[in-house]
Amino acid sequence: MKPAAMPRPVTRGYYASHWRSLDYFNLYRLTLAVALVFTGLIFSGSDVFPETSGERFRSYAFAYLVCAALFVLGIRARWPRFQLQLSAHILTDIIFVMLLMGTSARLSSGLGLLLLISIASGGLVGSGRLTLLYAALASIALLLQHGFSLLGGRLGLDSYFQVGLLCAGYFAIGWLAHALTQRALRSETLALLQADELAMLNRINAVAIENSPDGLLAVRGDGVISHASPRALALLGVRATISPGISRLAELAPEFAEALSPQCLPDKTYPLSIPGVQLRVRCIPLDTADHSRILLLEDQSQADQAAQRLKLAALGRLTANIAHEIRNPLSAISHAAQLLREESQDAGQIRLTGIIDNNAQRLDRLVEEVLTLNRRDRLNPADFNASTLTALIAELRQTEEIPDAAVIVHMPDTLHFRFDPDHLRQIMWNLLRNAWRFSRRQPGSIRISGTTLNGHVHIDLQDDGPGILAEHRSKLFEPFFTTDAQGTGLGLFLARELAEANHAMLAYLPESTGGHFRISLHERA
Repeated sequence: MKPAAMPRPVTRGYYASHWRSLDYFNLYRLTLAVALVFTGLIFSGSDVFPETSGERFRSYAFAYLVCAALFVLGIRARWPRFQLQLSAHILTDIIFVMLLMGTSARLSSGLGLLLLISIASGGLVGSGRLTLLYAALASIALLLQHGFSLLGGRLGLDSYFQVGLLCAGYFAIGWLAHALTQRALRSETLALLQADELAMLNRINAVAIENSPDGLLAVRGDGVISHASPRALALLGVRATISPGISRLAELAPEFAEALSPQCLPDKTYPLSIPGVQLRVRCIPLDTADHSRILLLEDQSQADQAAQRLKLAALGRLTANIAHEIRNPLSAISHAAQLLREESQDAGQIRLTGIIDNNAQRLDRLVEEVLTLNRRDRLNPADFNASTLTALIAELRQTEEIPDAAVIVHMPDTLHFRFDPDHLRQIMWNLLRNAWRFSRRQPGSIRISGTTLNGHVHIDLQDDGPGILAEHRSKLFEPFFTTDAQGTGLGLFLARELAEANHAMLAYLPESTGGHFRISLHERA
């Protein structure tokens, strides 16, 4: 197995892009050196080079090519440090250009212009550092080379003007490269900071989406999924692997795609019912060319549970004050009404005291139900069978003064389960009282039966009344919801809460005629 390549070391204060730019700069130097070598070979016998100057030109060009090749090794090894290598590159360019200029007066002006590229490249590659120093060194070297040429008699005094312009060009290019490089460096630093911030935001968004209770789908106008969070796939029941930009919503969740409105209104929530889940979908258009939109999927059952938890918390706070603030004055009101009824002989006053007593009893029942709700987690489960449950129903029937013939009880001998006696009494009392209130009050109007199936116990209570209207079924177990002017609205809510506290479930079955409630729980082993 081939070993992995070791990463190149990075000099402190310089990015990998600096070394890459230095590599490109040296590639230019190699190309220039090869061009100079070919120039020396092609024009060696011409009048471009006087006498033996052509051989010196070729020698300098070859040496320049060798230095450029050695620079490749230093760049690959990242040694010595960046600024030192860059300075060595520029000084090498200055030295060899001056040597090459001394071999031919006809080529000297053109070769001097090559240093403009070296100075500009040194400023751009080196982040603008020492750029003016490179321009000064090039100017000094050019003046020295020109002075030697004057002493040798190859040039006249009138050439100083050309040399002066070239030196001014060196400084102008150096200053411009310094300014542009500093500006580019600030932009690069800002871009890196923004890239880090963007990466952090992407990570935050990814974590928020992954842990959000709501699902998120990004869908293009043609139905192709751009992004899908795991929660969205779980809500839609999608188990297949998603390929962003390829998978289609209609193929993965056809019921959802069919029920989804083709219009996307940002301020509207769409209730959708797909098999196994009730969803609320919010659509947010992205105003893109492909008409993409974000779909936020919210599980309606979780929202209902959150609302119910808020109601329970409010009831808990209310319960703490009810026992002291309501029950004691209520007892005094009931006692005073009873005394008035005993002392008065007037029929009108007796009727009024009866109204007071009835409403006081209603308030007392409301207080008792709320207090019972607050004690829902205090479980003392006991064993129940057919006989004990039948005895409990008979006791509740007598308490509510329901005729014996009106209630038909059928319990199999195999019935066995565990339940808190007080909780079961409260549940059966609420169900039996409601059934009698809304039934026809005839023999057999209420039927209570028990069944065991696959390790589960079902206790059914049915009446021959009108049943629950369809528009009221969704609110049937909500606190303080009632259709009876004398009801508290807590009976069925309390019954369901007590059932859930005992790991059971109370449900309304709308398939049958009349009212039909079922308690489902595990059978006792």
